[in-house]
Amino acid sequence: MEPAKKILLVQLYSNGDCLYATAVARQIKQDFPGSHLTWAIASFCKSIIAGNPYIDEIMEVGTVAKNDVVAFRKFKKDIYRHHKKFDEIFVTHNADTNQALYDGCIRSSILRAYPYPITVPVTPILHLSEEEIERVEKFASEHQLNNYKQVILFEFAPQSGQLKITKEFAVAVAEKLIKNSDVAVILSSGQKVIHQHKAIIDGSILSLRETAAITHYCSLLIGCSSGITWISTSDAAKQLPMVQLLNAKTTWVNPISRDFERFNLPVDKVIELIEFDKEKTADCVQAAMINFTEAKKKFNQNIPLQFKTTRSIIYNLLCYLEFGAIAKHIKVNREIYGNNPVFYKEVVAGFLIFPFKLIKNLIIKRN
Repeated sequence: MEPAKKILLVQLYSNGDCLYATAVARQIKQDFPGSHLTWAIASFCKSIIAGNPYIDEIMEVGTVAKNDVVAFRKFKKDIYRHHKKFDEIFVTHNADTNQALYDGCIRSSILRAYPYPITVPVTPILHLSEEEIERVEKFASEHQLNNYKQVILFEFAPQSGQLKITKEFAVAVAEKLIKNSDVAVILSSGQKVIHQHKAIIDGSILSLRETAAITHYCSLLIGCSSGITWISTSDAAKQLPMVQLLNAKTTWVNPISRDFERFNLPVDKVIELIEFDKEKTADCVQAAMINFTEAKKKFNQNIPLQFKTTRSIIYNLLCYLEFGAIAKHIKVNREIYGNNPVFYKEVVAGFLIFPFKLIKNLIIKRN
């Protein structure tokens, strides 16, 4: 009988990306029965996989800052060179050459980095402790959430870069919504919110993990495709109807609708807005609380397909002469979108801007 394989999974950050990768951990355990799985993860994200039944050991990594490609390449090289104790190493982290796998959807990029088919459910896995569940029960009781017909969880100040929402914007929307006395709004972020009205509730005292548990007391999510949105899709949460506020022009676009459609998940309870203000946001949410289907017909805005990210990816890969990865990026996107001329235009643009952008960045670094 062969000894159990020792496997390393490298997915350092962010919280949402690590949640996606829990499906890979589950798949590894199915593909390699009895294996010992170690997950290499950034220090500030390690809590997201705490207690995960498919992970045997956590390797905490504090040497690679977010978006530091040089440090990540060094870490990856050291892993392959020095960690002989692992029989298999799988790097799903969306950086360096793995950027080539991006196809307009972050989750599919991460799952594609695993070299074998994903046959397990893609639902993110989150194991909450009894203490976390009890703290959330206490929070719900203290704020009398059961007394409201509608409890809205509002994700603002997202860390994904999808959108910038100010605390003032979130509070203004909440104030409009609670004019209906049956409505409460939990403002969820790392920012503390103190409001005189009891129906506008500070959710900053809940951890990201505990926010998954609070969904069971909520009826709708206002999200920004960041960590709270994605943790609300985990197996520890209740899947909420959602109104997503998005920036269609951000570099790394990751709309819920595209992700759900890619993985054959229902999108009938998802409304996405890319042009909005506090009045339109409040009007949309109010309509969704009454009749979500009709609200979606009226307010939903289609996310335009754009390949601006490709230009950045081509530049990043050229910096390290990763021509094979560039070819992979073209192949991946051609398989999904065909020979889309807009995509190829961005590929060419990436090559054309490379020398100018490289010189500019070198000058900035020297200064």
